Amino acid sequence: MLSVTCFDISAPVLHISSGKFTAAKNWMHKHMYHDGNFEIIIVIKGTLYMQVDNDHYQLNSGDVFALPPYHHLHGYKPSPEDTQYFWFHFFMKPNGLKTIDVEQDRGKITALFNSDTAVLPLIFNLSTVEKEFVLANQILDVSASNYFTSLSVDYLLTEMIIQLSEDYYQKIIGPSPSEHAARVETIKNWIRANLSESLRVGDVADAFALNPHYLVRIFKEQSNETVIQYINKLKMEEAKELLVRTNMAIKQIAGMAFFSDEKRFMKAFKKYTNLTPSEFRRAYTQQFLDSSNFDPEVPITKNTEDYRRRFE
Repeated sequence: MLSVTCFDISAPVLHISSGKFTAAKNWMHKHMYHDGNFEIIIVIKGTLYMQVDNDHYQLNSGDVFALPPYHHLHGYKPSPEDTQYFWFHFFMKPNGLKTIDVEQDRGKITALFNSDTAVLPLIFNLSTVEKEFVLANQILDVSASNYFTSLSVDYLLTEMIIQLSEDYYQKIIGPSPSEHAARVETIKNWIRANLSESLRVGDVADAFALNPHYLVRIFKEQSNETVIQYINKLKMEEAKELLVRTNMAIKQIAGMAFFSDEKRFMKAFKKYTNLTPSEFRRAYTQQFLDSSNFDPEVPITKNTEDYRRRFE
């Protein structure tokens, strides 16, 4: 049996707190009790050793940890120094979530998803992390801003839950059974692993002993984008992540995002996002704090004005 949580996403969640944590030497998670609040952790790098009640779990890079309310949580051994993760605490509306045990059958799990319900297991691994990392940085940035309404960060966090649920859904249903879909999925994985500033359609075709025209046709049919569009999308996602997560110079980011020079990168980025790299970075004006000193033993309570206004 698999334990999953179903979220009612017909209304936004109520964001309580969030941050990015970096582990010091010999650090392990202190004890905390989730008294009605939900927590999501996304591991950026390193390893977390978490005990939930009496069960031990090891979380690695790219793992999502979605812990429902009313559980005890603490580390059972120290994490490697510089282990890093995003964390998010939030409340749902009354009766807005339920945790159920379901048979590990694809049809029975996918039947839980609908337009008003997101579904997450306790732990699963992201196939790709770019969208989640950009969303996480948006949440931290907006939560530190003086928006006229707190709904801004609530909607972003709800979007994060939906995105995580979509990734989990895609992981469950797996690749399309068609031969072409399976082949294109393999090609996409190869492109991700071999991305470079000089990668071209011909290189991809040669790697799979395919005629370039045939490759272009089946790739477009199965993914609704061309090979070049997919390559450029990967480069742009890498660049956006570096812009919001680091203080690197634009020239350095251009190289790390597989562009041959800064001018070519700036032109491509502007075409893709309608913003220059600097304008995109300036959208994140608030410098949110690394929460390395956050004390997880501080209780999180529903006794707040926001909770009463929203749900009572």
